[in-house]
Amino acid sequence: MKKSVLLTAFIVLFLYGCAEKQKIITGGQLLQVVSPVKAEPSNPKDFEVKIPESSMIRNSLVSFSKTYQRVYSDSNVASIAAGKDMIAVLKPDEIGFTIASCPGLYLKNSYENVRLYGLEAVIYNKSHIDVYSAAECASLGVYPRMLNGSVEIVPNYIIEWAGSQAALRNSYNGEELYKGDTGLLIKAAGYINGKPVILQENGYVLTYDKNMKAFILTGQIPSGYNEIYHSEGRFYGTLQDEKKFFVLDNDTVKISDNTDCTASPYSVSGLCGTTLITDSEIYHDLPVKDKFASTSTTFITLDKSNIQIYYLETVWQRFLSMSYELPKACISGKKLYYKSFSGNIYQNANGKESKVSALPKQCNNKNVVLNYGEFYCSGKKCGKFASPIKNNSDAVMYRRIEDNTIYYYFDNLINK
Repeated sequence: MKKSVLLTAFIVLFLYGCAEKQKIITGGQLLQVVSPVKAEPSNPKDFEVKIPESSMIRNSLVSFSKTYQRVYSDSNVASIAAGKDMIAVLKPDEIGFTIASCPGLYLKNSYENVRLYGLEAVIYNKSHIDVYSAAECASLGVYPRMLNGSVEIVPNYIIEWAGSQAALRNSYNGEELYKGDTGLLIKAAGYINGKPVILQENGYVLTYDKNMKAFILTGQIPSGYNEIYHSEGRFYGTLQDEKKFFVLDNDTVKISDNTDCTASPYSVSGLCGTTLITDSEIYHDLPVKDKFASTSTTFITLDKSNIQIYYLETVWQRFLSMSYELPKACISGKKLYYKSFSGNIYQNANGKESKVSALPKQCNNKNVVLNYGEFYCSGKKCGKFASPIKNNSDAVMYRRIEDNTIYYYFDNLINK
């Protein structure tokens, strides 16, 4: 009887511990990045239909910009990972997924990094690896680290490596399959043709052989890379020559034309300035912060511990500035100079406008005025700033276009 009570108590405690660890996060804000949610319609053409009646708007600067719509933001984020099937966001006490059936799980321990393949993820720290299935919405097992280095998850396996040392275990039961020295520095690990592989610094590819229970040399890729990573069956990175972004997909190597790029350790993507390069698309003017990743529909930035997720489709967004100044112009030589709403400085010569880096040191603003969208120098037209596009008895609406932004301001006639 006593043994039965103790056994029952043990089972209850065990089940309670599992239930606590697998408690599902409700709310699931991260889910909204799965299906794009359009921003409220905001179109400059609709705004131009008539002069606004609001005096607040008519005394403000209205601008429309093509921007990437932010759909998720959070703080206190430790690590991210992005793949074809989902995004994983790791926080000190939870792991979040973009899967409707499993928006996330609370954690009992603190982890530092996350990697994923398909609907499975590993989170790890210096001592343990925890394997999660978003499909099952549960942990598959917690295992001690075999090596204190990098970690990658591939179908059925977890690969660890540090220096020239490599280790391999079964991701479902934790069985340790291999641990040894490969002889050369390991740069990355991944999955090719259905088998786990490691990539050494000279480009040698070593594949795990089940029968020999060892990693054996099976091929070589060009070693002229500046950095190289793996995600979901593909190696990618940047080349030493001009730091171009490349993707190795089976036997095909795709190399971008862009130079001076950086590859993301978290997804198959590279940034060249503010231009995002994926294996199939190029996107410009991204809101880059620090660390980044992407999926087929989203762009992710992680600045310190603050994460932002944007859709990779630009939409018009309207902004209102109640505190602004019309540009004051000056003349240097025969050229007109002025600073616009965007902060850019322009030079206007013979009716042609172009950007310059700074105003001239000697620039005379005497007898230079802006009137009805035109600059006048000593009473003569000397440059165009904006176009009047609508007017009534109360006001005139002006439009100015700079790069991807349209600006509107008003001349209120009723106050004159």
